[in-house]
Amino acid sequence: MDGPPCSVNLLDSEAKAMQKRKASWSERFVAALLCKGDLANEELDAEPCSTKELFRFASPWERICFFIGILCAALTGVLMPLNTVFSGMVADVYLKAGNEATGDESVLDQVFVILHLYAGTAALQFAFSLVQQYLLLSATNSLVNKLRREFVSAVLRTDAAALDETSAGKMSSLLNENIDKVRDGLGEKIALVVRGMGMFVLSIGLSFFYNWKVTLCLIPLGPACAIVMGLMGKYSSSSLKEQMDASTTAAAIVEESIMNVKTVAACNGQEDMVKRYASFLSISSRLGAKIGFINGFFEGAFFFTIYLFSIVSLLIGVPDVHNGGADAGSVIVAFGCILLGTYYLGTVGPFMMALLKARIAAAVIYRTIDNASAREVVEETVEKLRGSVSFENVHFKYPTRETPVLKGLSWRVESQQTIALAGHSGCGKSTTIGLLSKIYEKSEGTILVDGKDIGTIDKNILRRNIGVVSQEPCLFNGTIRENITLGRKWRGEGTEEERINTVTTIAQASHFIEKLDDGLSTVLGDGAISLSGGQKQRIAIARAIFMDPSILILDEATSALDAQSERKVQEALNEASVGRTTIMIAHRLSTLKNADVIYVLDKGVVAEKGSHEDLVSLGGMYARMAEKQSLYVEEVPKTKREDKPFNHSLERFASRRSLLSDRAKSPIGEEKAFSPPSKSSFLRLYTHGHTRQILSTVIFAALRGLEIPYYIVLMGLLYAALNAPPTDYWPLLIIFCVASILMGVAVWVTLTGSYYYSGLCSEGVMARIREQILRKVLHRNGEYFDHEKTSNATIVNDLNQHASSLIAGLDHRMVLFVWCTSSFLTCLLFSIVAKWEIGLMGLGASILFFLLLAGLFYLMTIFMEKESTTSRTAELALEILEQVRTIQIMAVEGHFECKYESSQKEVKGLTRKVTVVQSFIYAFTQSSAFLFGLIAFAAGAEYVFDGDLSPLNLYLIGISIEFCGCCLSFINPTFPDLVRANTAARILYTYFDLPDELDVGDEKVELSGEFTVTNIDFVYPTRPDHKVARQLCISASSGESIALVGASGCGKSTLIGLIERFYEQSAGTIKLDGIDHRTISMHNLRSQISLVGQEPVLFQGSITENILLGCEGELSLDDVRSACAMANASSFIEDLPEGYDTNVGSKGRSLSGGQKQRIAIARALVRKPKILLLDEATSALDGESERIVQEALGKAAEGRTSIAIAHRLSSIKDVSRIYFIEDGSVIECGTHEDLINLSGKYASYVKAQSLDQK
Repeated sequence: MDGPPCSVNLLDSEAKAMQKRKASWSERFVAALLCKGDLANEELDAEPCSTKELFRFASPWERICFFIGILCAALTGVLMPLNTVFSGMVADVYLKAGNEATGDESVLDQVFVILHLYAGTAALQFAFSLVQQYLLLSATNSLVNKLRREFVSAVLRTDAAALDETSAGKMSSLLNENIDKVRDGLGEKIALVVRGMGMFVLSIGLSFFYNWKVTLCLIPLGPACAIVMGLMGKYSSSSLKEQMDASTTAAAIVEESIMNVKTVAACNGQEDMVKRYASFLSISSRLGAKIGFINGFFEGAFFFTIYLFSIVSLLIGVPDVHNGGADAGSVIVAFGCILLGTYYLGTVGPFMMALLKARIAAAVIYRTIDNASAREVVEETVEKLRGSVSFENVHFKYPTRETPVLKGLSWRVESQQTIALAGHSGCGKSTTIGLLSKIYEKSEGTILVDGKDIGTIDKNILRRNIGVVSQEPCLFNGTIRENITLGRKWRGEGTEEERINTVTTIAQASHFIEKLDDGLSTVLGDGAISLSGGQKQRIAIARAIFMDPSILILDEATSALDAQSERKVQEALNEASVGRTTIMIAHRLSTLKNADVIYVLDKGVVAEKGSHEDLVSLGGMYARMAEKQSLYVEEVPKTKREDKPFNHSLERFASRRSLLSDRAKSPIGEEKAFSPPSKSSFLRLYTHGHTRQILSTVIFAALRGLEIPYYIVLMGLLYAALNAPPTDYWPLLIIFCVASILMGVAVWVTLTGSYYYSGLCSEGVMARIREQILRKVLHRNGEYFDHEKTSNATIVNDLNQHASSLIAGLDHRMVLFVWCTSSFLTCLLFSIVAKWEIGLMGLGASILFFLLLAGLFYLMTIFMEKESTTSRTAELALEILEQVRTIQIMAVEGHFECKYESSQKEVKGLTRKVTVVQSFIYAFTQSSAFLFGLIAFAAGAEYVFDGDLSPLNLYLIGISIEFCGCCLSFINPTFPDLVRANTAARILYTYFDLPDELDVGDEKVELSGEFTVTNIDFVYPTRPDHKVARQLCISASSGESIALVGASGCGKSTLIGLIERFYEQSAGTIKLDGIDHRTISMHNLRSQISLVGQEPVLFQGSITENILLGCEGELSLDDVRSACAMANASSFIEDLPEGYDTNVGSKGRSLSGGQKQRIAIARALVRKPKILLLDEATSALDGESERIVQEALGKAAEGRTSIAIAHRLSSIKDVSRIYFIEDGSVIECGTHEDLINLSGKYASYVKAQSLDQK
């Protein structure tokens, strides 16, 4: 496109003021009371939507599921404190019975009544938990899938001004992160919030019912804890936001580096990209340790506060019992309930914050959805336009530039007429196409189509009547047939298949398609990597004319075609133009000369107008452009040639087939395209260094696990103090108070230490893993990315999405797991020591329970891995987000929306299976406390009856085994995350375990530039039956310039890939200075070779950073300026407000195609290569820029070898030697004059491009 894009934020196209809002005092108070933070902060990224708004896109059935699920969650919360009540009731029975409990059947009967309550409550808890989890997870999965579809659909309906500022990687990260937050807040977390609130309310109610005095003492505990949590939110929220920003930028770096891996490799830029990635990961790592310390410190302070207030309550409650004011059981129940309720108030904090984050994330998503234009129903049959177009005094300015692109542009084309737009790069040619197709909106002036203002015409009707072939063709992952039709139904004469055959014939694509094994059903990978640039362009042309548009726009449509194909396609397009309006944009003027009218644009206005002959005779700008491109062809009688692949002029350069006897064994040829998934688990995370931090985390978390056994001992002291004579209870109560303070301090220290070290090691280890994976992936060869399982998009998704899942094995979830495991084991050990018979029963129950859970986890892991490997939803979303502009301009948004929805349905069954298993796991763990308490008290009651166990020991053993079940309940939220971490480990370690580098060459040589290609054979691994190179022989002396010419797909760019070692030849040799290039260090080889491809790739960052990508040594800004001057780029760069520091945007969107190409050329020249590879290096330049750059390249080529591929033959006529390649073999060779005199294939190409040829 000519000109820069609009700089409007995707997430907020309405007003910048909406990006921040201040929370109200009431919101900050609620946040401080319940949330740990984000809302307590001064400013938020978006105003949180209401909880009701979270269900905005829920269907009636999903709303019913949510209602029933939340109701069941409330019921489970009501039931949860009853285990404390029941254990307190058991204690009260024995405290009242005193020493007469032994042998008293009435006491035993009372206990068994309570045990029946245990059993009934366990059954209810299991049933309610199962229904709750299944309904909530099912409804959540359905809702977030719908939300994903709405987001993707909204992006497809967002105007270009709101899209250009961001990148596909950032949008993908935004989609995944925000949807995951909504899923997290709506699924299990909202149930835990409701359950926790239910527990807290019932606990307060029960404690008031049993002992109001103890309860009143603990009322101030709530505000005190709120203050602590509010402080945590205040200090951690800013760091959380910084960490999220760093993670989003890191994700974008992964996307642009892997999606453009060949450009990165050719520039030796792997380490530059890895360093950029590592810099943002290190920011995230540093912030992770800081956030961990803050969370641990304040959460520890929270629990210390609980223990402090518990002392106050018992200093009142215990004396009250001994004074006859209350029953001992009432104090135990009230104390236990209020402590449990307050404890769960603390544990609800993270879940409440997850709900708050879900509300904020939903608000961000809804803003994107609401800012998009309304969804329009596109009819299969649309109104047919006549096709007349008129621009009248049109002005347009991109928001990122102060200078307008169009300054009163006026031109007109009548229906069924052909016009052309010519001019230098950046003059506004492609911008007019964006305005005509309503991708952008004009600033001033009028654009008329069929005499109607374009603003009054429905954009879908308009776009369905326009066929566009752009300068950089975009194909999608799918079959060739799908790429041509894109879901559009042919309603004209003949069948759809006949129409496809017609358009592929017109576009000169049928010949190469028929050679493919699967023909039109051939699946193209991400980016259509198995096709040459010309082949992709021809499919794009076929796609453009498939629906028989009224207006055909060709924006450099034949730039990637060879001269012969261009001539044929141009003839076909001329024929296809009959009955439709055609607007052509091209720098190659031979494609424009037959236009009815040519408009020459300069600085945003029409400078000249007329036919080709009129403009040439005028002697102005167009004439000068034509003169520079002119190729004189004298008609020479054809000489009789032998029918063999090489003519006489090639014999001096060809050599007999020879292979190295000791051929270098390069892993490029031996390496499997992809490896089977790794069998590693997330436990392997502990092998990546940071041993001291990991051990510290485990030790602190395990020590914190002693809290529950310690609490049991404290409850024993409380039981003893309540059971002691009135004169003897104070020493026991004082010991209890001191021990409580010590435990509060210990919990504070262990929480701070475990959270700090987990934040430090989790982010540090993951940074190392992610950095190493990116490094190894960027060093893969081309074959690795050609397979679906390791396609570029798949790897991007795996690295960005699964890394956030794998970290669960090291972060706060690991702390919770270790803490609960330690508590479980110590409680079980305590029960065994106290009464080994009951302890062994608890152990047996635990073993059976764990075997059951292990089986369920095994099933869950299998289903989740299948779901992860089967789903292509994330890759498809990334593809859609990357190609929004192409999808919009063809008005096929609906097709991709349906395709995205279908990809979700493919894994719906597996998702349902995961939900069922996860629900059973949740139900078992939530009812485990009642089941374990039932077993312990049932067995212990018999021992007390027989006199083999004291009531005090029964109480302690009972609550210790009951707490074993509670530990399973506490740890349950981490189970799904750890299963996902295991699945993520298998995927990510597959990349991590790749060989370190493919660079096995050990020679580091200083090349002079001489090279020979001898008898090369090559086939792409994904198309083993199609030989691209056949006995190919080419040579060049040091400092010599040669050119490769031939039809698209004949093997020219393939040879460039072989020289760069993206692939390895099947047979033959490539020698540089007489050395097999496979024995030369790959880094050393590429440091002396520069490549400029036909589709220029720039990366997010400044112009200077792009030019210096992968450069070694100290290069100054003067070196950059010098390279830019040679590439004819310095003038436009210095005109930019920020000059060389200008950020080019994602994929260089802030620059025109010609400007991007010139920066790519400067990037090639700044490293002063010995060999210069130019694959259509000047294809995007206008004639004047091409001439200047060509002269610069000619000067730059002095002292170095250059190999040029060009379809614009005027750019190569002065090279030392030209090789004409056909079907992978050289059939002609010589200078321009030699080949003209030969009157062969090359001469016919020159003739086809000659501006003088009638």
